[in-house]
Amino acid sequence: MQKATEYLQTWAGNLQRNVSNSVSRLSLKDYIRIVILLGGYALLRPYLLKLAGKFQARDHERELSPNEMTSDAAMPASSLRNRIQVPEDTDDEDESSAAGVDWGRSARRRQRKVIRKLLEAEEKRLAEEGEDSDKDIEEFLE
Repeated sequence: MQKATEYLQTWAGNLQRNVSNSVSRLSLKDYIRIVILLGGYALLRPYLLKLAGKFQARDHERELSPNEMTSDAAMPASSLRNRIQVPEDTDDEDESSAAGVDWGRSARRRQRKVIRKLLEAEEKRLAEEGEDSDKDIEEFLE
């Protein structure tokens, strides 16, 4: 912890020294350059934003091609909910062919464990919700 504070103090000292030296060495020509750059940015920024907005609006208005409609990016996030698929739990996975990156056996096992835990947590949550709704119904029946 002490080294971290020493590093921060060193960096702060370096930053202060470098900035003060840089500003003190600026000439009138350098100040004029800075003012021109900042003024040009301030004047051109609204026009550049309008131009970018027009391009974005044009891109949103065009119709999607069939290839873009079938992409995963075009799919809404809500359509992916409650569709967790658990891979088969086999120890002999050397026969399987992966389409993407080849994972090691232990990585696949860890991933299956994570998926199982997620499914169990979801089932537990749904069971608790079901019990709560049953209690609510019983209250109204009495």
